[in-house]
Amino acid sequence: MIVLGSSLAPCEASPAGLSVSASSPGAQDRLDRVVLVARHGIRSPTQDPATLARETGVIWPEWPVVAGQLTDHGRATLRVMMEDIARFYDLACKTIRHSAQQRPCLSRPAPVIWADSADERTMQSGEIMAAAFTRNDAIGAQGLFLGKRDPLFEGASPGFITQNYGAIHQDVEGAREEDRDHRSAAVSEGLASLQAFLAPRGCADNTEPCFAEALTTGQKKGRPVLEGGGVLAASLAENLLLIYVEGLDRSHREQTSPDWVKRIDPRLLSRVLPVHEAMARLTRRRGVLVQEKAHLLAEVIERFLSGEAVRLSDTMPLGRTTRFLAFAGHDTTLDALAARYGLDWHFSDQPDGTAPDTTMAFERWLSPSGVVSYRVRLFHQSLAALREGRGLDLRHGGAVLLAPGRL
Repeated sequence: MIVLGSSLAPCEASPAGLSVSASSPGAQDRLDRVVLVARHGIRSPTQDPATLARETGVIWPEWPVVAGQLTDHGRATLRVMMEDIARFYDLACKTIRHSAQQRPCLSRPAPVIWADSADERTMQSGEIMAAAFTRNDAIGAQGLFLGKRDPLFEGASPGFITQNYGAIHQDVEGAREEDRDHRSAAVSEGLASLQAFLAPRGCADNTEPCFAEALTTGQKKGRPVLEGGGVLAASLAENLLLIYVEGLDRSHREQTSPDWVKRIDPRLLSRVLPVHEAMARLTRRRGVLVQEKAHLLAEVIERFLSGEAVRLSDTMPLGRTTRFLAFAGHDTTLDALAARYGLDWHFSDQPDGTAPDTTMAFERWLSPSGVVSYRVRLFHQSLAALREGRGLDLRHGGAVLLAPGRL
């Protein structure tokens, strides 16, 4: 189940004149092109257990992989999700063979999959996507060299940050004041729940962190950032979700997990994840830095959907005949695109709106008379599906149309 929202009208013309619709396509309309943008699969926390212990005063569970890497369960679950998406778009072109309606096979020529080179988890996710989308062609994912900054996913260069330092600082200050003056009841309750669960003495003494403390403005990698209890709490809330969906509480892993891990359940996650969602809106969906982050990827998406020639980060030309393009990125990638297009959503069966495997699809449709329309679709797995390694539940909102403001 999904609840949608938009800061703008559900159907309007963009500056380029592209019509965006949240309504279902007509029975005779045909899908002409698709761009997918997916978050990588389930990973371990980006900080190792020792670092988390120093930050929180709590012993954290050991993972089967080093910090920030995909797990075997994460790879398997992402594979199921991407195979379901391949069936959704009929990339095997089975229905075309038995249909009188003339429509293109989206996998001919073969889909192109591009993965962010910043992290091994996105590169591996790209390979999983390629295996699902190009099964008969055995074409792998593409990307820059591992560890190299890819401007498609991180459009804000160091030079941009230097030139716009004042505006970025103003955005961070605005976010800090927004939290100070308008912190929601759900966020306050989430902070209190996380405090009681992980650091019950944190706001009474200095032995543990206090998540409710006011946010401050700090520095990270040469740019202004938010700091404070709420920022740490947002990261820890996501870590609890990762622990749960990875199944570190299961009997065969009890020996390496502290007792508190067994107390993580959907009710706790539904209380604490609003903190993560709120911080994402404050830091990943507003400001000049976010606008810059998404602009190159958005330009590629829009040009590809319009049938124009595009070049990816290594200047690799993409043929005009290609109909299916996919990107393996991060939750921050989805957040940046959501900010650009005025998208907002939350799920009733998944407390993290950009959980692992969540995928945004941009579609170009043609009517029988040749009228072009564009749609944005969101694919997600429920919390239970991520934990159990299941894919899409199409009967309960696993794939839904969003209502963007512009495209």
